[in-house]
Amino acid sequence: MASKWVKSESLIEDGVIASPKPGGPLRPRLEVVQRRIENQVKRLDELQSSLKAKDEETFKKLMASVRENNAQYSTVLSADLAKARQMSRTVAVAKVTLEKIHAKLTSVSDFGDLVIVLSPTMAVVRSIKSSLTPHVPEMEEELGIVSELLSGILVDAGQVGGYTINFETANEEAVRLIEETSQIVEQKMKEEYPGIPDFPTIQSRVV
Repeated sequence: MASKWVKSESLIEDGVIASPKPGGPLRPRLEVVQRRIENQVKRLDELQSSLKAKDEETFKKLMASVRENNAQYSTVLSADLAKARQMSRTVAVAKVTLEKIHAKLTSVSDFGDLVIVLSPTMAVVRSIKSSLTPHVPEMEEELGIVSELLSGILVDAGQVGGYTINFETANEEAVRLIEETSQIVEQKMKEEYPGIPDFPTIQSRVV
């Protein structure tokens, strides 16, 4: 049996069923968002695997240059590796966070849940979009679409269910979720990625 919020796109006014504007069934729209998030998680997973492979290759080159006492090349490789790992960290945080969001959306069963879950979710998606765009610009448009869809669903759910959306609390929850995820990813990377030797920073580099 479907939850009542699935059918709540319909309101009865003077005996006539009317749809609230901008309206539209909430469950199908939510499922569209879930599928889009699933697709982005898959893309990030593939990107993460590619970055891990490149990291291993660069690290081998770094260790070889260290053994050869090639200080300048070692310094360059070390800087490149540190920069690449920052991107890997950003991608991993985005992936894990989106996975958590997807799980929360899947558990939604009524208006109250929907508003509580979607409010911080919007802030999280915007944050992910902002952090990922410099590294993965091709994902900017898709995450923007997800954000717009979430916004529309949240507004309709709030209106139909009569809930007031507290964006300040939502933003705090979003920050907490991202910080927790960042800590988890940071620890995992420390365990899975070999440490980078310290080298003097080269001020200029010929490309």
